[in-house]
Amino acid sequence: MACHRHHICKEEALRAAENICMRQKARFTKARREVFEVLWEGHRALTAAEIMEKIGNNQPPITYRALEFLKEYGLIHHIASLNAYVGCIHTTEEAHIGHLMVCTACRRVEELEQKKPFTALFEGAQQKGFNVQYTHVEMLGTCAQCAQN
Repeated sequence: MACHRHHICKEEALRAAENICMRQKARFTKARREVFEVLWEGHRALTAAEIMEKIGNNQPPITYRALEFLKEYGLIHHIASLNAYVGCIHTTEEAHIGHLMVCTACRRVEELEQKKPFTALFEGAQQKGFNVQYTHVEMLGTCAQCAQN
C-alpha cells in the first residue's frame, strides 16, 4: 500500500501545496508546512497528538489551526473513524471524493482514484442546489503487507 519513495512524494506534495496556497493567496506558514511535511513522511494516518510529538509542538491550538487550514484547502484528509489525518494526493483538483483505504493494523492509508461511482452523487447534490464542500469514503481493513504477516 502507498508509495515507497516517500521523499519524492513528499517533495511533489510540498510543491503542489505551495502552488495552491500561492494561487489562493493563502499563507503557507512554518507551522502549516511542518504539519504538512509530517503527514507526508510515511503515508500513515496520524492523530493530532502524534503530529505534535513528531514536530515537538506542545501548543495544541497551533497544530489544530494548521490541520484545519490544510483540510480547508484540500491538502489533507481527516479520517473520522480514527480521528487522524493523512495527506491528499489530489492536490490539483478543485473537489473530489477521497476514497481512503485505511489499514487498521499499520495505519497506512492509500487513496484510490475512482470517480465514476460517485459522479451521480455530485450531480444529484448539484440538482438539489447543494454545494458539496468536502466528502470522503473510508474503507477500514488490512493492507496486503499486513495480511501476509
